Amino acid sequence: MKQNFITEKYIGIFQSIMLILFFIAFLFILFLVFIKSGKYYKEVSIIPLEGKK
Repeated sequence: MKQNFITEKYIGIFQSIMLILFFIAFLFILFLVFIKSGKYYKEVSIIPLEGKK
């Protein structure tokens, strides 16, 4: 498999695969962010303010 990506003929395929994997990971992270409710983010945002004084 490694020999296929070393030659100049297959360099474009490797870059395309990496670009597709990046977009899949990016869309997955966006999906996780938007699926959480606003209540979750409100609770998490006040955590640093709840410490003992």
